[in-house]
Amino acid sequence: MSSGKHVAVLAFPFACHPLPLANLLRELAETATNVHFSFLSTAKSNDDLFPHFSRAELPPNIVIYDIDDGLPASHHGATMEELIGQTDGFLKQAPKSFRAAINAAERDARKKVSCLFSDALLYPACEIAEQMHIPWVTFWVASPCFLSIHFHIEVLRQLRHRNSCTGTAEVEADDKALEMIPALSLFRMSDIPDEMLEDPNTSMVSSLVHQLQRVLPRAAAVIMNSYVEANPAPQIADLKSKFKILLHVGCRTVSFSPPPVLTSRNLDPTGCLMWLDTKDPRSVAYICFGTVAIPSPTELSALAEALESTGTSFLWSIKEHMMVQLPEGFLERTGPRGKIVSWAPQSQVLSHPACGAYVTHCGYNSVFESIAGGVPMICKPFWTDNMMNGRLVKEWWGIGVGVEGKTITKSGMVTALEVVLRSEDGKEMRNKVCELRERLVEAAGPGGSVETDFKTLVEVISTS
Repeated sequence: MSSGKHVAVLAFPFACHPLPLANLLRELAETATNVHFSFLSTAKSNDDLFPHFSRAELPPNIVIYDIDDGLPASHHGATMEELIGQTDGFLKQAPKSFRAAINAAERDARKKVSCLFSDALLYPACEIAEQMHIPWVTFWVASPCFLSIHFHIEVLRQLRHRNSCTGTAEVEADDKALEMIPALSLFRMSDIPDEMLEDPNTSMVSSLVHQLQRVLPRAAAVIMNSYVEANPAPQIADLKSKFKILLHVGCRTVSFSPPPVLTSRNLDPTGCLMWLDTKDPRSVAYICFGTVAIPSPTELSALAEALESTGTSFLWSIKEHMMVQLPEGFLERTGPRGKIVSWAPQSQVLSHPACGAYVTHCGYNSVFESIAGGVPMICKPFWTDNMMNGRLVKEWWGIGVGVEGKTITKSGMVTALEVVLRSEDGKEMRNKVCELRERLVEAAGPGGSVETDFKTLVEVISTS
């Protein structure tokens, strides 16, 4: 076998994780042209990321490999509970599946793998790399503040236990700032998913937290899907103290360049952008809760009633099986003011001049796509890092509002829509999101922090 550099890129194939890693892979391959990259993920994920008809357009130093996900054919649901089960089954199968694919990649490339680059949730990659005597570089897709939880989880568990033992009112305890942890002082106990605080011996999520806390400090470098400029300084300093190298390479699903004009029906199959062209500037509420989060039937109905009663124009990306929860006659009554689709080109929608508010679950990629479009947010978080991201939106950046009482009601959503779309506070939020956008444009531009950290990443994987 030849001695050239060969990086195996290991994807976590669920939810929002594969796309940022795939986007980063493309840029790495185009920059480090002397490095061979083997991208390893499940067939389903690979087909979504790299349809077979498009693979000829990939950089020539990228080769795609399918791995076994270890799941029954019928075990591919999309709810939060099903995703947790999928993750558990996949991680148990991961060492065997990835080692087999790595062996195949080495045979095909006639080069030994010199570095493993994986999604951070793939903690088995640490042991694989150590067994192969090569460095492990890992990519954290969620928000940096969510990663911080993993390294303070015991203090948080003790705090939760102490509050319960002393009889402190749950609402009062959950709403108290976490001032005892400087890196998390912006946040509240209510921002921490309950599953993370459970016993790691009985909870799959809590066990995953324990595994990540154990292995991530052993990585040669930890790469953040974020910007230094977007995060509180104490939190960044805390993470830097935990890892050998910490790099921020920007949110890899976001572009601050004007989005391409989608004129083909194949690229905008639901006609969202043509519909937006007919609306006034900053008048439309775009609604999307991501690929996993599902509001309750009561919340869906309340949101629809709020849109109708306020006369708000809306574009709603909603799963088809959830449409039956909308009030009877809702579509007929809202008429041309509303458009409901099963899929929307989100980045282009959020960058359209007609988009004035984004009702969101606060997934990290979605938040930054909204920032890139200059659109303030109405936050309805559900799980994982959603609550912390919502706190950043509302309190750190000041570019959105939350849902009153954390549950969508008609009155609460009426208030949120009026504030963001029609009030002076909403104008101030738009100003702040545009100011934040400009800071991130500078960070992502020539000579910015993203370019500097990206060059360091290229050096790490090219010289390992």
